[in-house]
Amino acid sequence: MNKYFEIRWHGRGGQGVVTGAKSLAKAVQGTGKHVVAFPEYGPERRGAPVKAFNRFSDEVIRTHTPVRTPNLVIIADPTLIGNPAVAEGIDKDTRIIINSEKSAQELGKVFSQSNGNIYTVPANRISRELFGRELPNSAIMGAIAKVCGDVISLEDLMVNSGPVFEEMLGAALAEKNLQAIKSGYEETGAS
Repeated sequence: MNKYFEIRWHGRGGQGVVTGAKSLAKAVQGTGKHVVAFPEYGPERRGAPVKAFNRFSDEVIRTHTPVRTPNLVIIADPTLIGNPAVAEGIDKDTRIIINSEKSAQELGKVFSQSNGNIYTVPANRISRELFGRELPNSAIMGAIAKVCGDVISLEDLMVNSGPVFEEMLGAALAEKNLQAIKSGYEETGAS
């Protein structure tokens, strides 16, 4: 891993983007890496655009500034595509995961600077099937394991997320979140 592996999450208030970044950080920390997770809020209300950030490293992380040149961009709400903040700092090596049932090829046209590193996951559908509402973060975490196996494998994500979810949500919801991770991993498609 380079000095840092950096992720920038884009979503809307109430979608679980901040919780997803924090849960992912705890899971990656379980593999022995150093981690940082923090949000950046605009207007604090449900539905307002929200950003969250992760940094992972084999070394101690001493920077806590927003991620400007991400290795991975996560778009939890596809209505944010076209927002200049989403494309900020993307280059040919940036991987992009989009919560969408559209194909990665179709959405890849929007991010021509990413060199085709576009992945889609139907996280809202997975969430509706398991929870009865749209909370895409767990399915997106599964997509991250598929796209960034060099950061965390599906096995490590499942093992390390279980206790995190159980502490936050209880056993029954923890199991559903683990199912969402597995489904997100299996249903992620590439451009």
